[in-house]
Amino acid sequence: MTLLSASLEWAVDFVQAHSDGDLFPKVLEVEAVAAEKAHFVGQVAGADLGTFPPGSCRRFIVPKDEVSYRQATQLDPQDSIILSALVFQYGQQIEDLRLPATRVFSYRFDPTLPDGLYSSKTAWNNFWKTAESYAAKYSHILYCDIADFYNQIYHHTVENQLISAGLPNQAVKWIIGLLESTTAGVSRGVPVGPHPIHLIAEATLIPVDNSLVSAGIRFIRYADDIIVFCKSGRDAKTALSTIATVLDKQQRLTLQRHKTKFYEPSEFRHICAQMIEDRPINSDERSLLALIKKYSGGNPYKTISFSQVSAADWAAISPESIRKVIEEYIAADPVDYIRLRWFYRRLAQIGHPGAIEVSLEHLDALGPCFANICFYLASVQSVPPRDWKRVGSKLLKLLRTPEVKSSEYFRLLVLSLFTKNEHINHFTRLHKLFQSSDAFVRREVILAARMNGALDWVRELKEGYPSMDPWQQRAMLFAIAGLAKDERKYFIGRQSIVRPFEKSLAKWAKSA
Repeated sequence: MTLLSASLEWAVDFVQAHSDGDLFPKVLEVEAVAAEKAHFVGQVAGADLGTFPPGSCRRFIVPKDEVSYRQATQLDPQDSIILSALVFQYGQQIEDLRLPATRVFSYRFDPTLPDGLYSSKTAWNNFWKTAESYAAKYSHILYCDIADFYNQIYHHTVENQLISAGLPNQAVKWIIGLLESTTAGVSRGVPVGPHPIHLIAEATLIPVDNSLVSAGIRFIRYADDIIVFCKSGRDAKTALSTIATVLDKQQRLTLQRHKTKFYEPSEFRHICAQMIEDRPINSDERSLLALIKKYSGGNPYKTISFSQVSAADWAAISPESIRKVIEEYIAADPVDYIRLRWFYRRLAQIGHPGAIEVSLEHLDALGPCFANICFYLASVQSVPPRDWKRVGSKLLKLLRTPEVKSSEYFRLLVLSLFTKNEHINHFTRLHKLFQSSDAFVRREVILAARMNGALDWVRELKEGYPSMDPWQQRAMLFAIAGLAKDERKYFIGRQSIVRPFEKSLAKWAKSA
């Protein structure tokens, strides 16, 4: 078995467009490798996957809400591309084993470059709308949540399901090797974050779904959320016992006790209404969402450029109205962070600067939305350079706040903004962080140096290249592309570069 050129080409374009997940900033070097796509694909297509052992991933603790966290993983970019190519090439074989999309709603495989690996961007809404309609027909509803699902998946279960789906042995071995590299050899857990992992996780629940059908359980599922519809309280308790037994016997999985509950229909329909995303908190949000939908066609992942929006529509979006929306969310008790994160994602589609000030002012209350705020800031369009400079000053102040100082993940997100916008130029202050900071901070400073034109400083780092970790080395190869042609060619020629991704990155740097 080998990877096809077409699969790798699609994967490079996919990772460039969609990053390797929703939790981390884009890896800038992927754009460089995409420019040398034929060179990269030529090294990997048709080759034995065993010659491409997994690289080093990065793990960070990421907040889910005010009191809970999860460990998120960013794969080595070469691994991200190969995994995406494997799922693109063989994902349909997994999809064919799953229950219909009317029963299992999450991550239905249907790859397109605009939308990514999965088909319906409204699957979450469809899941809860279906649950609401079924609730009217039954007297008791059981809601179940699998405890810590991604971290509890056995690699042996993954292996069995990939074999059942007909994936070639070489592909299965490479995927299992990748999973083991992210768990330090422990045979349990899959990384949270990468897009392709969702289908692999779904594959492990195929036996569970089939067992529940065989037991006569009337259920629908979205990832680790299972909703069961019953005709009596006794039926609901029996269903709970059956689900707990199936999860234990199949994979030693358990249910979260505090989330697993029985509901009466009226109470459950209220829960459904809360879960459906299309529920603006006030008229200002309703108007803004209608305008975004006008230009996005309802696609929640489409980016809208400033030039596409009419002057009248752009003027109709006021910072005051955006402030009202965000402050109303913050004032609620409890704060609906799921919905607020969704709102920031919509703002990022259109890149209006109206949320900059209010977000930075209320950052203490917006911690669970911090990643979305940073992605929003990276999307903002039509801001005068002098205003960006002021925003940069505020971002640097954030680095000194207790919330950001205590979180590697928050520091990564803040610093990544300086690598993508030449107008947030505070490099004289950034480079002071270099020697005394963690490796991930040093990487962002190197990338910011390229963006801010601090190439003479980059030159000073060349001697230290061999002792840098792989993430910093890639940043250096990206940054030195700004040096004189002969200088960068001489530097690259002296390095030992063996992996396809880095070889293509070096080729780009030589000719940039």
